Amino acid sequence: MNANRMRTSKAAIRCALAIKSLIAALGLCVCTQAWPLSACDRDYVDVPKERVSATAASVANLRGAPGSLKAELSRLLSDAREDVAQATPRAGKTCSQSCTPVGRPRITLSVIPNKYLKSYGDEEKCAQRLTQTSLHPLKFGPRRSKSEKELGEWISEVSQGNGKDGKLLYQKCGGKCSPRYFIDATQDGNELVASISVVCGPARDKDDNTYTVSSGYRWGCHTKQ
Repeated sequence: MNANRMRTSKAAIRCALAIKSLIAALGLCVCTQAWPLSACDRDYVDVPKERVSATAASVANLRGAPGSLKAELSRLLSDAREDVAQATPRAGKTCSQSCTPVGRPRITLSVIPNKYLKSYGDEEKCAQRLTQTSLHPLKFGPRRSKSEKELGEWISEVSQGNGKDGKLLYQKCGGKCSPRYFIDATQDGNELVASISVVCGPARDKDDNTYTVSSGYRWGCHTKQ
């Protein structure tokens, strides 16, 4: 009886050791597979395409006049969409040595005020919001659109505080604080899918009332196989 117990005990110990070794091996395997995902020095690479100055004047934007924010956003998006298949990262502006850009790039747009007020009532509040939203931008979308015009109308709606997203933006970036818009768009079949990230910062100078609108491309970086 004692001999049987001893054999059973030894077998149990061997089984436990085997399971322990298996768990360790699986853990090593998981770590080995996960490592390449974080091997790139940066997750993406950006290449600028075009930059223009546009007015936020109400009448010009209602008419969609050339030089208005609405018109320039639509034009830059259309141009970037037309050239996306031929776009390539520039020399010196690519992924780290062990990584490579993969697939077609995403289209990026930014809309940033040209001038800011130097002194105003909400200055401290806006400085705090700038710090907070630089780390954690306000997010809107993704939004599906059938054309550049339709997408531009949604962006315009949000920026003017209209619709569900626009009202939420004005709640989160209220007072005299001014938003800066960063748009990320990609082609999905016949539609454009876009998201807006907003950094809420200092009050813009409405006497100037102009923005810099920029377009570009963004590739994801992946480790070389």
